[in-house]
Amino acid sequence: MTGSMRRLMTFLMVLAVSFCVTKAADAAFLVKGQNSAQLKVMPVGDSITLGKKGMVGGYRKILYEWLTANGYSITYVGKQNIPGDPKYPAACSDGSIPYHEGYGSIRTDMVLTGGTVERQTAPPLATTLEKFKPDVVLLMIGTNDILQSFQLDTLEERLGKIIDAIYAANSKTIVLVASIAPLGGWAYAAKETRATAYNAAIPGIVARQQALGHQIGFVDIHQAMSSKDALGGDMVHPSDIGYAKMAQAWYKALTGEEAPAIADPKNPLMLPPPVVPAGSITPAPATGSPAVPAGH
Repeated sequence: MTGSMRRLMTFLMVLAVSFCVTKAADAAFLVKGQNSAQLKVMPVGDSITLGKKGMVGGYRKILYEWLTANGYSITYVGKQNIPGDPKYPAACSDGSIPYHEGYGSIRTDMVLTGGTVERQTAPPLATTLEKFKPDVVLLMIGTNDILQSFQLDTLEERLGKIIDAIYAANSKTIVLVASIAPLGGWAYAAKETRATAYNAAIPGIVARQQALGHQIGFVDIHQAMSSKDALGGDMVHPSDIGYAKMAQAWYKALTGEEAPAIADPKNPLMLPPPVVPAGSITPAPATGSPAVPAGH
C-alpha cells in the first residue's frame, strides 16, 4: 500500500470514528425525573474550567442556571471555590456553590499526579475522585501542555490515562470529554495546529472507552467556539460569549436537547425564562441496561 493510500485509509477511519462518537453524544446522558437525588457534577480542567478572563463562573454558572431552569437538578463538586474572591462566585442564583476542579496553568500530567500552579494546589485525580465521588465528570484539558510544549508526543496518551483513572474509581461514571478551545491569532498558529491534531484524536479515545461499555461522550467545544467573538483579548481564554457557547455545547451533550438561546449577547448570563418547573435528573439508561442510580 502506498503512503498516500495509507493516509487516505487513516483519514477515513478517523472520520468514521468521529461520526460514531458524535452520534452517540446526541443521545441524552441525563433525563428528567422527579424525586431523585441531585447528581454530582465535577468539572475538571484548567483556567477555562475555572472561568478566567471572562464572565464570573465561566461556563459552569450559566450551564447550572440553564439546567435548573429547564427541570434538571445538579450540584457541582470539587475543592475549588475561592471564597471571597469576587472573580469566582460563591453561589449561583439559588445559592448553590459552583465548585469545580479547574486550575490555572495545569497540564494533563498534573491532573493525574497533583501539583501547585498559580498558588493553587491540585490533588491527584484519584484523591479527588475518592473524596467527591462524582456521578458526572466534564473533562476539558490539554491547552497548557500545548502552550508549554510539554511532552507533546505523549499528550493523547495522558488524556487516556486521565479517563482510565476516572473509570478505575467508578466504572459507572458519566464522562464528557471536550476538545480544547481554539488558540487564536498569528502568534498561536503553530500551537493551534497541534491543538487541531489533539482534538482530532479525542473521538477515537472516547470510542475505545465506549467499546468497554462506559458511558462517555465527546463534546466539540472547539467547533462551538469557532466564531470570532468566542475568544477574549488574549486569544486563549473565552470571551463572555465564548463561555456561553461552551455552556450550550455541554448542555446539548448532557441532555440531548438544544440548548437555550443566549438571551442577550451583551450580557450572556441573562437567561431566557424557564420552560418547565424545576425537577430532578437521573442518568439515561444505556441500551439494554437500567439507569445508573445517583449517589453510587
